[in-house]
Amino acid sequence: MESVYCTIMTKSRLFQFLALIVSLNKVRAGEFHFFVLCVDKETYRLLKKLAWKNVSVSLDKELGEDILALKQERRIHEYCWSLKALWLETVLLKHPVVMRVTFMDSDLYFWDDPELIFKAQPDCSILLSREEKYSPKWSTSFIRRLTKLTGEYNSGFISFKRDEMGTACLRWWKEKTLEECKIDPSKGIFGDQRYLNEMPQLFANICDITTEGVNVGIWNYRKYTFSEKDGHVFIDQTPLNFYHFSGVRVINHENKVELVHGTQENTPFVFTIYQNILTQLFKMVKQIEPEFDGFATKEDLQKYW
Repeated sequence: MESVYCTIMTKSRLFQFLALIVSLNKVRAGEFHFFVLCVDKETYRLLKKLAWKNVSVSLDKELGEDILALKQERRIHEYCWSLKALWLETVLLKHPVVMRVTFMDSDLYFWDDPELIFKAQPDCSILLSREEKYSPKWSTSFIRRLTKLTGEYNSGFISFKRDEMGTACLRWWKEKTLEECKIDPSKGIFGDQRYLNEMPQLFANICDITTEGVNVGIWNYRKYTFSEKDGHVFIDQTPLNFYHFSGVRVINHENKVELVHGTQENTPFVFTIYQNILTQLFKMVKQIEPEFDGFATKEDLQKYW
């Protein structure tokens, strides 16, 4: 359990998280461990009922009353963002054998082994995933403004090594997100993510991820031609490591899972594969817990920003 993965979970992300686990089981043959922090009891109960050996489940109340107080003060997405660094630090403190913690958003889906990313840059204390923004319709000035708003990096995949710089940077991020974690362009804040821009200026041994095919998503998928060969997905000639289904919401339409997202324009075939997997997982959950509703709410479907 030298390298482990972590996430924050709400019930409207449960099906996507299960798809993430399915993908990791394929590319890691079950050789991984995931620490999940649930912010609602329904999700906690369901994951405990599933009892997957490579998934450890906790409830946010275990973090203390001070943290639960944030739940009353912040919108649910802000609250979840606020817990990322704290949860990573908690896992490190509770499990001395863990040498690396990696936060993964629940809407990631892996097509290749994530450990390849760490093996390529074993000496880096912090690994950041650059959010390369691209669309043939976007001007350079628009991309520059968008990057200024959201930051250079994507916080849906970030990894910290248990060393002096890694733990110091993680502690700094925790303090920042607990202090303030909302979208406020006037203050240069974009949830937990905009803080990542400051990390390379404050801490040494921080690296941009060099592994190709990492963190492809709505911000740059139009840049690539997607293809599939022998069960592997490629972007141009490069193996796709993981696709980030950021902004995708899962809804129930006549007992069939459907994906709602910002654009339907030329979406790659991985969306169809993803939707089919989610449909299978929905049917599985319905058999185990018929009353569980893990679909996006009206509030969740709103664009916060």
